[in-house]
Amino acid sequence: MCSSEAGYMETRVVAVGQRRPLQPEDLSPLSEEDSVQHVCSTFQQHWSRLEEAHHQEDQFCPHPCCPLSLWQVSARPEAEEELLFPGPSSVRPGFSLLHALWMTFSHRLLQVGLLRMLTDLLELMAPLALRWIILFIENQAVYDWQGRTYVLVLVAVVIGHSLVEQLHEKHSSMTRAKAQVTLTAMLYKKLLLVSRHLHCRPVLTPAHPPAPSPCPSLICPPHLWATAADVDVEKVSGLVVTLPLLLALPARVALCLGLLWRELGLLSTLAGVTVLLLLIPVNSAVRHRATQLKRSQMKARGERESLLMEMLTKIKMLKQLGWEGWFQHRVTTARDQELDSLSVLGYLTTFSTLGSLFVPFLVCVSSFGAFVLLDDVNVLTPSQVFTSICLFRLLRPSLLHLPNLSPTLTQAKCSLCRLENIFRSENGDLDCCHPASPAGEDVHVDHDLTSCSLTEALQRTNLGDPEQLRDVKAETDHPSSSGDSGAGLRRYLQSFGCAWVLLSLVAQLGLVLVSVGQDGLLGVWTSEAKEVQGLEGWTELRDSRVALYVLLGMLQAMVVCAAAHFLAQGSLRASAELHTELLNSTLHLPLTHFQTHTHTTLLLHAFTRDVCVMDEQVAGCLHAWVHSQLCVYAAVFLLSVVTPVYILAAGPPLILLFRLQSQYTPVSRRMEHLEKASRLSVKALFREMPPGDRGDGGGHGNRDAEALHPASLYEDRSLSHCHQVLHHYLLCHFNRTIMDRWVTLRLDAILSLLVFLVTLILLDNTDALDSGTVGLALLYALSMRGVFHQWRAASSDVHDCVRAVRNIAEYSALEKEGPWTLPHRVPPGWPQWGEIELRSPESTPSSSDDHNPALRGVSFHIQRGEKVSVLSGDAADAEALVCCLLRTLEGASGTLLIDGVDVAGLGLHDLRRRINLIPQVPVLFSGSLRANLDPARRLPDAQVWLALELCHLKPAVQELPGKLLHQVTDRGHISLSEGQRRLLCVARALLWPSRVLVVEEPLAPVEPETEHLLQHLIHTEFSSCTVLTLTQNPHTIMDSDRVLVLDKGRLLDFDTPTNVLQRNAALLAARHRQRRL
Repeated sequence: MCSSEAGYMETRVVAVGQRRPLQPEDLSPLSEEDSVQHVCSTFQQHWSRLEEAHHQEDQFCPHPCCPLSLWQVSARPEAEEELLFPGPSSVRPGFSLLHALWMTFSHRLLQVGLLRMLTDLLELMAPLALRWIILFIENQAVYDWQGRTYVLVLVAVVIGHSLVEQLHEKHSSMTRAKAQVTLTAMLYKKLLLVSRHLHCRPVLTPAHPPAPSPCPSLICPPHLWATAADVDVEKVSGLVVTLPLLLALPARVALCLGLLWRELGLLSTLAGVTVLLLLIPVNSAVRHRATQLKRSQMKARGERESLLMEMLTKIKMLKQLGWEGWFQHRVTTARDQELDSLSVLGYLTTFSTLGSLFVPFLVCVSSFGAFVLLDDVNVLTPSQVFTSICLFRLLRPSLLHLPNLSPTLTQAKCSLCRLENIFRSENGDLDCCHPASPAGEDVHVDHDLTSCSLTEALQRTNLGDPEQLRDVKAETDHPSSSGDSGAGLRRYLQSFGCAWVLLSLVAQLGLVLVSVGQDGLLGVWTSEAKEVQGLEGWTELRDSRVALYVLLGMLQAMVVCAAAHFLAQGSLRASAELHTELLNSTLHLPLTHFQTHTHTTLLLHAFTRDVCVMDEQVAGCLHAWVHSQLCVYAAVFLLSVVTPVYILAAGPPLILLFRLQSQYTPVSRRMEHLEKASRLSVKALFREMPPGDRGDGGGHGNRDAEALHPASLYEDRSLSHCHQVLHHYLLCHFNRTIMDRWVTLRLDAILSLLVFLVTLILLDNTDALDSGTVGLALLYALSMRGVFHQWRAASSDVHDCVRAVRNIAEYSALEKEGPWTLPHRVPPGWPQWGEIELRSPESTPSSSDDHNPALRGVSFHIQRGEKVSVLSGDAADAEALVCCLLRTLEGASGTLLIDGVDVAGLGLHDLRRRINLIPQVPVLFSGSLRANLDPARRLPDAQVWLALELCHLKPAVQELPGKLLHQVTDRGHISLSEGQRRLLCVARALLWPSRVLVVEEPLAPVEPETEHLLQHLIHTEFSSCTVLTLTQNPHTIMDSDRVLVLDKGRLLDFDTPTNVLQRNAALLAARHRQRRL
């Protein structure tokens, strides 16, 4: 596709996006060459030819029963070498996956490599053009055709570099996406083969047991190894970017060193390069330490998220017991431990980030200092200083990136071996899971889908349905629901603290001013050097300027340390405050909020991914955004001071620049959302199958034909669905890439115009300006492009990160349940008798459903100490009564009195902790067994043992390894039967006596002895209590004083068991038959 067509399509898409939200049908179509069908069929042709040649030779395999034993190749380096670079006795090199990819994308890869080399060459031309202009001014030449030529050369270099760089980014991104799509399609095809193989695998009878395999393996569902192999797909497709760097980076480093050698000489160049080389082991040590701290932090985070997961799944029992404060304390304690690890990691990361701003000073002071101190006759000129600064800025990222190529290529090589092994497996016989990544290997996890902790948590509680999770994530990231990011930013800054915000801004401003001062000092120094006469005057000037430059460097180091401290302290304060606010808001939400899958998933998402983003990314993104913005302002201010006319000439282009940026931003974010949604659809391919007949065979007629035709039809339909999803992803990625490149080109065109204006103004005022001032101004004019694009990227990152803060802050605005405690506490000893009176309550009449059960027009009066059975037709009626008693569902009208006290005027904990409940399903929390009985440790051990003895649990608890301190897992696992767990709930009620006891019928069958013991305790230990037994079994009501019959939320009868059975015999018989069914 030519540039004019791409520009026209991009303009049309932007025009549509400005009128309304973009839809997939608004995007520009892909060309035939870029279509999924074309690239997949081309790769398949090359791969098939290589496979045909490969099958003519003996395939290497250690054991015939384990064709994928080479998946353990990461543990055998020699096997990796043999697979990827085979020797003469093995398979030929042309059969590798790398060869097939090269044959498919060779033209594009060569194009990307050449564009990369040309980009580096043009980037190196900018310092040379800067040097020529400064030398032109130093020679006091007249501004004629030669000066105009230098201006045109500089602008042409800037425009040409931008154009070639955007072409490189476009082709690199598209080629990488096409390689990723091709490998994903192959993986999906292999998944279909594996699924059919596993489905059609015959089941061996015990008479013919399978022979033991000498290659032990784990049976793994296909979608799991396919999801793990997706990491390998990303690494292999990343070779599109990595391979051109193998030639470009060394050439770039060599050219920079050669040009620096020409400017400063060998020793001075080596002094500056030595500083950069020393940064490599320093950065490596910092990364290693950060990795260790990250492991510690992840361990603490895992403990916190495990508690949060337990809290969300057992929130009903927590609220009914009134134990939210206990769990809040536990989560807060785990959070404090996580923040301790995060504080050290935050300081290290912040110092590393801000320390990079100190590196230019170290390089300049070492190289320039060595130059002027090695020989007294060495005098720095503006051309040397500012050309060297530009070259060192280009050399630094290249030199630091070179050591990263080796581990990247090693990981890509392992990924190539594994993927090739998958594609070459026969009949989809995959019996081994994808191996775990080697220690220290940086595995890419796409946080746009979910965090690892979130995924594990969802899987553990069956909440992690991928389709629902994808829908929830897409809804969360949809621009129409994301709201204004300014609200999230204001909330974060408020939590950050006004003092820390102000100090951080002052420190950031100080960093920029000191950096400008250092560059300005170099410009003044080189200008003054031309006026100095004699060696003694030069030596005096050199010593004073070097001392002042070092003093500014020391000041910069102090400001860096202060900025790091302010940023780390403020971010820790914000993380702690926002997490506390989220936890407190969650625990105060009404129970109905947790009874839908979507709300629980979103809450878990907020506690995991959003909190992770807040902890690790928001502060860094805000720092980058503020620093880049200050750098833009500093460049404009400096140029305006040097040439005041510049602000008049550059005013309209600057206004146009920011207007263009604001015009494209909403459309670009919508495009980003479309691409994210399409990428999530691609990731979901391996977890879901399109609807339809799986082709299991069966039926009448020709069994052989029917056994094959439906399966092949299903595979064709599945492959077609896969290609459609991949086509949609490639379409969105293509349009976003084209849009981003064209937006950048337009912005670069305006920035190039600013460079042109600056250069014209400077050359037109050579009489009033010296070469040092001109060099300083041109240096900042050329740097405006880089800092402006850094500001653009940081603005986008801030918008994305602040969305997480907004999601967290939104829970504070949700409607909460009543307060836990109130200043006017209930009378001491309340309730004294347990008399219950209900007067016509009506719970949420407009929203009565399974999640919001309702009682309509129910009024009754229960005497003190009365034993009442509540006989209901379904669980909703019993649930409605419990909700009414404990106020877990607030009533819209009606009154509930206990001992004459209206419970609506009580704090929730004052009420719930005075009503004992033995639930349907006995719930135990993680921690010690004693904490499940007395979480606040207010009771002596003797009283706890007495309660256990009354429940016949003392021998069983004494046999546990830790006795009362025996730990219960986060899932409530303990070496006790279901009946014993139910008796633990009875012991919990015995420890905290109340005049009202609610006993729910057990959901799962328990031992008869347990129920007999419970009835015995009700008539002995709870003899003075009012007991409400909730049941659906009419055979269990005879021991009650009275029976309350509920049906669909209404009161049918309330009398003695005998009278109830006589008047409602038909209804109870029908219920009994339904219960048996």
